[in-house]
Amino acid sequence: MKRVSLVFLMLIILTQLYAQTEEKSLYNLNDCMIYAIEHSTKVVKQSYANSNYEQDRLAALTSLFPYIGANSSTTTSYGRSIDPETNTYTTSANFGNSLSASTSMTVFNGLSGINSYRASRIAYIMGGEMLQQVKDQVALEVMQAYFDAVYYSEAIILAQQQLETSKKTFEKDSKLEKLGLKSRADVLQIEAQYRGDEYTVIKQENARDLAVSSLKEKMNYPADEPIEIDTRVFVDPEDEEVSLKSLTDYAMQHNPNLKAQKLSFRQSQLNYYATRGRMLPSISVGAGYSSSYYENLNATTQGSPYWQQLRDNQGYYWGASISIPIFNGLTRRTAARKAKNNMKIAEQDMIAAERALQGEIETNYNQMRGYRKEYIQTNIKVDAADLAHKATLQKYDQGVSSPIDLQTSANQLLQAKAEMLNARLQYIIKSRMVDYYNGKPLIR
Repeated sequence: MKRVSLVFLMLIILTQLYAQTEEKSLYNLNDCMIYAIEHSTKVVKQSYANSNYEQDRLAALTSLFPYIGANSSTTTSYGRSIDPETNTYTTSANFGNSLSASTSMTVFNGLSGINSYRASRIAYIMGGEMLQQVKDQVALEVMQAYFDAVYYSEAIILAQQQLETSKKTFEKDSKLEKLGLKSRADVLQIEAQYRGDEYTVIKQENARDLAVSSLKEKMNYPADEPIEIDTRVFVDPEDEEVSLKSLTDYAMQHNPNLKAQKLSFRQSQLNYYATRGRMLPSISVGAGYSSSYYENLNATTQGSPYWQQLRDNQGYYWGASISIPIFNGLTRRTAARKAKNNMKIAEQDMIAAERALQGEIETNYNQMRGYRKEYIQTNIKVDAADLAHKATLQKYDQGVSSPIDLQTSANQLLQAKAEMLNARLQYIIKSRMVDYYNGKPLIR
């Protein structure tokens, strides 16, 4: 008896584990968005672009440091050459080694280097905002495709419910026709409704398959692998709302797309300042050291030792230079004008992005409120249509109403349920959009 109980307990545990595994295989909205971001080529490309921005920032920073270089050369010559000791021509085999080191630093160049570094730093920061913007765009596209798939999956259930009702009515009327209690015309009318409901189910199934294919494409999910999505989504039409003004104020400060546009404008400003600075004189300083070693390979006597010659032949220099651009074909002037135009273009892009964001926020906010009202009203409409359909079905069974009346009430009930489903899902989408503008992450 104990052995049977133990086996039964193990079966229950295995069944629960299998159920959990099956449940985990379902992709909810968060799973779809996470998968899409992890497999998005746009996200990968932006990550590599951000790496380039980091390299540009490092290059601009190190360009402000002094230049330090060293050089060493060794030569062996044969034939006629100048003897370094006597400074006269001689014919012999010679060996020489020279060493040198130098450093230079730009003291002033119209702040061009500093502004270039600041611009590269802004580009690096902007890359982070652009990466978040790309991730958000991928998530939003997946969210829309996901809810399309959910809608058609739920629409299939509604169509199947109506099909089941019309099928039962058709089967019952077929029996009544054999008993002479229903006319052939009424039965044919009900059969037409029944066959039409079969077509509706097939049509919704095809639409669901296309929506799932679109979702897999947005996710970069393998096309030849099946995917099961979790259609259980919930909505609370009594959620507390934020005001449109506070929502807009927050988004204007924190929206990744707008922040990237503002950073782009700031970068173009700094690029303009850097280009304009190249029109000013530049001042640089430098210093250097050099020494050499020489040996006549054909000489019969030993020359001075290597280290002694390096010490005796040492030389130093330091200096400062100033470069004043006077005329170079107007290259610097035209570059500055182009940079200024690019700055103005970036400013207009920023203004356009601000206006577009304000419009998007207002549209989504009003749509959210509208779909919430529609969702509440469609619930009432579904209840009324359901009662009307039941009453019509009862009258039809009593022979008081016609098949056309029954078909009309059934279609009205199906349409009311479809409208409620659409309002519910659209309200969820717009609520998530409003939450996104208010700083809540898309992936929760």
